[in-house]
Amino acid sequence: MPSSRIQIIGAEKSLFKHLHGHAPSPKHGIIYRHPAVIGVPKRLRGKTARALAGKLAIAARLDSCGAGLLPDLKAALDRRLAEIGRSRRRDPSAKSWGSDLYSKAPSYDRKG
Repeated sequence: MPSSRIQIIGAEKSLFKHLHGHAPSPKHGIIYRHPAVIGVPKRLRGKTARALAGKLAIAARLDSCGAGLLPDLKAALDRRLAEIGRSRRRDPSAKSWGSDLYSKAPSYDRKG
């Protein structure tokens, strides 16, 4: 099962509203109840849920092959959650790297 599907398990009603054009796409479903997702601000919950769902998908694939859980997987998740936590400390009003990329682009007049 892909991580995008794992991420929105439990949000079927929101997903169908989105598919019919009545609501934005759901960011997370039951994965929202995980302590790693609950403990972050609302603006970072989608990113945290996506990271957790990705590692859950890898763990499920390893389990189905009989490989068992790798300690590196838990460490990788902890590193990613720490990165997300560090990004939380930045000023949210600051522009991202490419936000003004097109505003500084030269304008060309069409003469035809």
